[in-house]
Amino acid sequence: MWMILFIILFIRRSFINMTFNIRIDMFFTYFSILLNSMTNANITFLGEHPEHIQALASWHQQEWHHISPHLTTDKRVQLYSGYSSSKTIPCCLIATQGDTLLGSASLVLSDMETRTDLTPWLASVFVHPDYRRQGIASRLINHCLDMARSISINRLYLFTPDQKAFYARRGWQLLESCEFNGEQVDIMFYDLN
Repeated sequence: MWMILFIILFIRRSFINMTFNIRIDMFFTYFSILLNSMTNANITFLGEHPEHIQALASWHQQEWHHISPHLTTDKRVQLYSGYSSSKTIPCCLIATQGDTLLGSASLVLSDMETRTDLTPWLASVFVHPDYRRQGIASRLINHCLDMARSISINRLYLFTPDQKAFYARRGWQLLESCEFNGEQVDIMFYDLN
């Protein structure tokens, strides 16, 4: 582990001193994905692992209850229980390692009742705090993008109250900023073609 940190710091220092037009943040994004590929994280449909529905609903409720006040943990369990185990919308992908749930990302038809004109959406991107900064969210997002492409979706939307920079580094573009359920959010899009 110390050797990896030394290599990262050495490479970062080298890139900072170079005059090439290389975005360091993109390098480290790809490097974190490479490091994560060395882990055993498996990405599958939530519908194939109903034993994780309750935990995921609890995580999502804790994270987003303020921005989705109409949803309770029980309503989330009911909603997620109906998600497909195939390349259709709505669906939820989860990252697991053995029997341990690590995170999630979903594709849904609508994620903002005030913007039903925009569809479909990347939603519920969440990685448990114990497993963050390992590229798991990026892998989940990329799986969702690949799946959306495979079912001929041309554009995806998302909204985020605080992760605009994270998504921008991954190619998402700002559509607009607005207030949603009392919170300032950014609506972003990603063109898939």
